[in-house]
Amino acid sequence: MSGNAAGENGPFSAQALRARWLKARLVKSRRPGRFPGLRGALVFAVFMILAPAAFAQSAKTMLEDPALATRFNEVSDRLVCQCGCQMILRVCNHVNCPSAVPMRQSIEKQLLAGSTDDAIVQGFVDEYGMKVLSSPPATGFNLAAYVMPGFVLLIGLFIAGYVASRWSAKRKLVTASAAPVDVDPDMQKRIDDEIRMDKS
Repeated sequence: MSGNAAGENGPFSAQALRARWLKARLVKSRRPGRFPGLRGALVFAVFMILAPAAFAQSAKTMLEDPALATRFNEVSDRLVCQCGCQMILRVCNHVNCPSAVPMRQSIEKQLLAGSTDDAIVQGFVDEYGMKVLSSPPATGFNLAAYVMPGFVLLIGLFIAGYVASRWSAKRKLVTASAAPVDVDPDMQKRIDDEIRMDKS
């Protein structure tokens, strides 16, 4: 037995060490006086206690009124964070983002003051320009962003149809040219004779 083979299958191989470790863990978990489900129950209880606190920290608004919170989400979905991440304002996940946090606070203040959604968005457009919008308005040159995908799809379908019809026409031409041709009777006799000679 070579040294390499002994190392792979010997008592210090990875498989043998893993088997011993698993056996020790199994024996340790079966010790008398332990409560097998207690550790899991404690972890679950701690998770349930801390989960609301973690959720509250990740909330993007402090508005308690459900109608205002919904409006906050709708307005912040129409805006892009200006820190450079190019994420929608509501989902910008940078901790203490220098752009998202003040923008969200401004939206909250304006909602509490009674401003309309469009007025809030227009205020951000006045401050940051059109780049703050998550989707461009469907007017002027920006209309191309809405029309071009359909236009490109139509051109693609036209090209695919043209290529398919050309390919189909070539197949018909090849199939038609493969039709049997009339052979001179003397030539056919000669071919048959050669075939018979090859077989014998």
